[in-house]
Amino acid sequence: MKKVYLAAIAGNLGMLTIGQFSGWTSPSLSVLTKGSDAKYPFRLTADEASWVASFLTLGATAGSIICGFMVNVIGRKNTMLFTALPSIISWLMIAFATSPWELYISRFISGLSTGIAYLAMPMYLGEISPPDIRGNLTSMFTVAGKLGTLIEFVIGPFLSVQNLAFVSLIGPCLFVAVFIWLPESPHFFLRHNNRQKAINSLIQLRDNKENIHEEINNIEQYVKADLANKSGFRELLFVPGNRRAVIILLFLVWIQQFSGVNAVIQYSQIILDRANTNLEGKYLTMIIGAIQMIFTIVCMFLSDCSGRRLLLMISAAGAALSTCMVAIYFNLEYSHIDTSNIIWLPAIGTIMYVIMYGLGLAPLPFTMASELFPTNVKALGITTILTFMHLWAFTVLKLYMVIAESYGTHVPFWIFTMCSLVGTLIVLFYVPETKGKTLEQIQKELHASSKQ
Repeated sequence: MKKVYLAAIAGNLGMLTIGQFSGWTSPSLSVLTKGSDAKYPFRLTADEASWVASFLTLGATAGSIICGFMVNVIGRKNTMLFTALPSIISWLMIAFATSPWELYISRFISGLSTGIAYLAMPMYLGEISPPDIRGNLTSMFTVAGKLGTLIEFVIGPFLSVQNLAFVSLIGPCLFVAVFIWLPESPHFFLRHNNRQKAINSLIQLRDNKENIHEEINNIEQYVKADLANKSGFRELLFVPGNRRAVIILLFLVWIQQFSGVNAVIQYSQIILDRANTNLEGKYLTMIIGAIQMIFTIVCMFLSDCSGRRLLLMISAAGAALSTCMVAIYFNLEYSHIDTSNIIWLPAIGTIMYVIMYGLGLAPLPFTMASELFPTNVKALGITTILTFMHLWAFTVLKLYMVIAESYGTHVPFWIFTMCSLVGTLIVLFYVPETKGKTLEQIQKELHASSKQ
């Protein structure tokens, strides 16, 4: 198993870079909107800052669609290696940007990497992993992303915007240097009728060579059955069980994004600086980043004990309570009511939000996507869900700054609160439990409930 774990760690260096793109905005936009980086050639207005943040998700939308074609043509490994190219270009453009438009383009390019990685990484990890550790290994990519975000939160406030971009360049370069030596997925080779290369790939990934041929035979049967089934939008949308899976997952990523996660994470330092807490926003942001990563790891182990549905309800309800606390503080401040006795409220609310979000809404929609879709439409289904997820993330990121600047910070937080409450009810009445069920049992239940 050691080789598989090493392959997973090497692959997740790519996801660490993706997490850095999300984390970069918090310290950098705080500096760029204030104009406090004397070496950077321009400063940003609030509207320009919202475009810088949100162009990442527009690029990710395009990346998700592109990846759906790339993974089966050039392979999972080469698709993942490709993400390093736009990542490097993006960081260099940020370092040498002379206008907001160059930042917009750089963020769109980094979004391409993000969208591709979110589909290719779990696919690669799932295909190289033995069944008994597949759950843990496929959950690692979320943890790696949170670690990348934490790195930016920790080092960003102490570096200039240009130097932070240069340091962040280490991530994609290290990923290529390590990951290039790993084998391609045996599933990809078998899709292209190259059995010997598939065997060689599996030999590199397994400590025990005795069962290689048995495993190859099982994978080959799986791949042939997959290729035999139609996998277009007709099967995704007009087969009742598949359609219900799409609706459930669209609800889940809607709740995930409209609970406010991207606004809280990418604008965290700006939000906390406005709260006038005793501790500077940059230090609170570091704490938030660390807590986010810890509770994502906790959820990774809890999901098979407590069940997906319960954790999602706790997570959504907790997110509602947390953003409500932040909204109350800024609402009182907006109404010119003395808040000196509760200056801790937005910090506690934000930290609590990160904990509650990490317990369920962060990783479980991706876990359930791998469970609810049957094999023949899984890639298309996940691509569709990720596309909508990134579009909704764009909506939240773009409108947050506009609404906060025009109507007050409390308004978007009230919206996040209402969306999370609605999300709790959706999970309670519509989302099925998948804990402890085989993929076949899940499919039977989806199709049975769709006929009722």
